[in-house]
Parts: sequence; C-alpha cells; structure tokens
Amino acid sequence: MDRRSWLWRRKSSEKSPGETESSVNLNQNTQSIEATPKADQRQNEHNHGVKTLSEKLSEALLSINAKEELAKQHVKVAEEAVSGWEKAESEVLALRQQVEVLTVRNSTLEDRVVHLDGALKECLRQLRQTREEKDQIALEVLEKKNSETESTLTSIDTELHYKLEMAEKENSDLKLELSSIAEELEIRLIERELSNQAAEQASKLQLDSIKKVAKFEAECRRLSSALQKANDHRSCLNNRSRTRRRPSKLENNDSRRNRMDSHVEIDLMDDFLEMERLVALPEVEERLRKVDSLEIVLKERENELTVSKNRLEEAGCKLVECENNLKASRRRLEESEYKLAERENELMAQLKEAECNSAEGENELKASRSRLEEVECKLADHENELQGSRNRLEEAECKLAEREYKLMVSRNRLKEAEYKLAEHEKELEGSRNRLEEAESMLTERENELKASRNLLEEAESKLVESKSRLEMAEVGLETTYTKKEESISRCSSLEAELEISLQRVKSLESNVQKVEVKCRELEAEVSRLQHEARSTKSENPAKELRFLRLKQDTGLAMAGSKFAECQKTIASLSQQLKTLATLDDFLIDTNDS
Repeated sequence: MDRRSWLWRRKSSEKSPGETESSVNLNQNTQSIEATPKADQRQNEHNHGVKTLSEKLSEALLSINAKEELAKQHVKVAEEAVSGWEKAESEVLALRQQVEVLTVRNSTLEDRVVHLDGALKECLRQLRQTREEKDQIALEVLEKKNSETESTLTSIDTELHYKLEMAEKENSDLKLELSSIAEELEIRLIERELSNQAAEQASKLQLDSIKKVAKFEAECRRLSSALQKANDHRSCLNNRSRTRRRPSKLENNDSRRNRMDSHVEIDLMDDFLEMERLVALPEVEERLRKVDSLEIVLKERENELTVSKNRLEEAGCKLVECENNLKASRRRLEESEYKLAERENELMAQLKEAECNSAEGENELKASRSRLEEVECKLADHENELQGSRNRLEEAECKLAEREYKLMVSRNRLKEAEYKLAEHEKELEGSRNRLEEAESMLTERENELKASRNLLEEAESKLVESKSRLEMAEVGLETTYTKKEESISRCSSLEAELEISLQRVKSLESNVQKVEVKCRELEAEVSRLQHEARSTKSENPAKELRFLRLKQDTGLAMAGSKFAECQKTIASLSQQLKTLATLDDFLIDTNDS
C-alpha cells in the first residue's frame, strides 16, 4: 500500500510543472493582449520575442511529454510487478490448499482401499452366484429352444409329408391329364394320317385328270393338224385346176393379177371352204360332236380338279390346325413337366435345409455344453487357488479377467448360435409363408373360377330373362300395333265425322245468319208498323200489336231452338276433338316407345 501511495504522489508532482507552464502562458497572452493597444511600434519586437518564446515553449512541451511517457512506462512496470507478486502469493496459497486436499484424499483413498477389499470379496461371491444362475438360465433356455426346435421340426415334417402327399396327388392328376392329352394327340395323329391319305388320293386323282387332259389336248391338236393338212391339200388341188383352165388370162393380165392377188386368194379360199364343207360335212359333224364331248369331259375334269384342289386346300388348312394344336399341346406338356420338376426340387431343397438346420442346432448345443463343462471345471480350480492363497490375488484377478473374457466369448458364441437358430427359424417361417402364399393363390384361383361360374350362371339367367322380356315386348308391340290400327281407323272415322259436323256447323251458321237477317227484317217491319200505327192511329191497334208480337215470338223460338242445336253440335265436336287429341298423344307415345 505504501508503494502505491508513493507512485500516486510521484504522478501528482510530475503533473504540477505542466500546470505552471500553462498558467505562465496564459499570463503572457494576457500581457501581450494588454500591450497591443498601448504601443503599435513595439509590435515587431514583441512579435519577435513571442516567436522565440513560442519556440522555447514548444521545446519545453516536447521534453515534458517525453518525461510523462517515461513516467507512464515506469508506472506500468511497477503495477505489473505488484500484480505478479500478488499472483505468486495467491498461487502459493492455492498450492497449500491443494496439498491439504490431496492429503485428505489420500486418507479417504486408503479407507476406500480397505472398503474395496471387502467389496471385492463380496463381488467375487456375487460373481460366483451370478455365474451359477446364468449357467442355469442358459441351460434352461437351451433346453426350451431344443424342445421348441424339435416341436417345430416335427410340425415341419408333418407339413412336408402332407405337402408331399398333395404334390403326389397333383402329380397323379397331371399324369392322368397327360395320358388324356396323349390319347387326344394319338387321335389327332390318326386324323392327320387319314387327312394325308385323302390328300394323297386327291393328288393322285388330280394327276390322273391332268394326264387325261393332256391326252385329250394332244388328240385335239392331232385332229386340228390333220384338218389343216387336208384343207391345205384340197386348196392346192383347186388352185392347180384353176390355173390350168385360165392360162391365157393369167398371161395377159399380169398387172391385174398383181393388183388383185389378195381378192383372188380370198375368193379361192372361200370356194375351197365351201367345197370342203360340202365334202366333209358328216366327218366335221362327227368330229365336232367328239370335240364337244371332249370339251364336256374336259369341263367335268376341270370341275373335278377344282373340287380336288379345294379339298387339298381344306386338308392343308386342317393339317396346319392340327400341327398348331400339337405344338400347343406339346408346349403345355413341357410347361407342366417343368412346373412339376420345379416343385419337386423346391420340396427336396426345403427338406434338406430342415435336416441341415436340425443337425447344426444339435452340434452347436453339444459344443456349448462341452464348453460350459470346461468353464465350470476351470472356475472350480481357480476358486480353490483363491481360497489357498491371498498373495496370488492379483494373478487370480488377471486369470479371472481372462476367464471372464473367455466366458464372454463363449456367451457371444452362444448368442451367435441363438442368432443362427433365429435366422433358420426365420427361413423356415419364410418357407411357410411361401407355402401359405401358394395355398392362398390356389384358393384365389378356385374363388375366381367359382366367381366366373357364378357370373356365367347369372348371365344365363339374364339371357333367359331378356328372352322372356323380348317375348313380352313382342306381344306388347303386337298389341300396340293392333291398337294403333284401331286408333287409325277411329281417327279416319272421326275425321269423316268431323268433316260432316263441320259441314253441319257451316250450314247451321248460314241458317243462323239467315235467322239473324230475318230477325233484323222483322225488327225493321215492327218498327215500321209501329211508326205506321202511330201515324195512322187506326181503330184496332191492339190486334196488330198482338199479331206482331206472335210473329216475333215464333221467330225468336225458332232461332233459340236452332241456336241450342248449334251449341249441342259444337259441344259434341269439342268432345270429339279432345278424344282425337288424346289418341294423337297415345300414338306419339307408342311411336316413341
């Protein structure tokens, strides 16, 4: 604390000269300000003196600043030294406290070592008990798993036997199907052979007919060639005779002959043909008959050939269909055989896997039991050694650690064996699931077949219902057609009645108009008579009035009766029109339906 107070005093003493200098500067400035208004002449001198003084002041300020910086550095060094001293003292105190804590810890550790010795003994005893309990639990678990595996194996064996029986049944069914398919194939082969024989016979017949046609064509050609030769011979003879008769004309008329060669030749050919026809009429007729008969035979043969060709084409189509059916049946047989082989292989593989899994499980159980027995013997030896000598505790602990490691290894092996058993069980469950899926697929297929059968039955029932509905609809249509014809006849009759009634209405309207005209005339006469009566004032006005009234009453009665008849006819016509409208609506509805 004394050192710190000294430093603060030094700082205050260093700060005081700066303050004095600042006060001196202020005094000088005040003096200069006061002197300026007094003497302007001394300004230059004062300015020069001020410059020199300002230079000195700046030098003094620089030296003061340097001293202040040195003082600050010294203060910092002193503060750092003080803080380092204080830190060293605090570190010494902390080290003393740590030494005390360590001594306390040593004492507590010694106490703990004593307690740990006892705890080690108790732990060893507990370890023995836990080992025995764990060994018992492991043996019980292994026995349970062995029993479970045996039960699962027995169940798997039963399931496999059942599935083998089902597979054998399926194989027998498939063999029966194969035998039936083979019989069908044999029948189709026989049909194919028969069709081949028929085709061969048809081809032979076709060849025979072709040969016969060729023979007939050769005969026709021979006959035509003979006819041509005979015609040529006769034409030559005729030409020679004509040339002998007309040598002079040929010599004199060379130019004409050269010009008219074509016409002469045509005439000669015509004459020759006429002579030939006259001579060979019977032969030609016979040959023509033969040719006609040959043509008829040829046509028959051609028809037979076309028929045989059609039969051959039909037989070829049937052969192609038979071959396609054979190929399809062979493919089905191959697929069924392949599926049977796959199923047999799957079943054999599953049986082998189950046997291998059971053998591996038994071997692992035996190995684990032998290891457990060895470990128990070694543990007994080590326990005797521990009871005999406490000096070998460290060695025994090391050996125990090693034995524990071996036990852990054996337990890990047991866990691995259990894991393998679990994997095998999972594989067995997977095979079971696959079998269940196959069974479910079979059930689904059966359900689909049942559903398709039900749909077929429903479709048949719907067809029957639709047929019955069609019959009912046909009956209804017939009835509607009859009703339509009746309504048409009624309409025609009603139209005739309407025409008659319209004529009547027109006649009645004309009558009404006539009556109205008569009424108007009567009114005019009445008014005229009244006027005359008033004007004349005769002696019997009462009689005239009565007569006029009677006429008016009779005319009005006639008009009222005619008007009532008109209303009745109009009402009947309106009813008839309503009936016609209803009939038209009914006819429209029937046509729409």
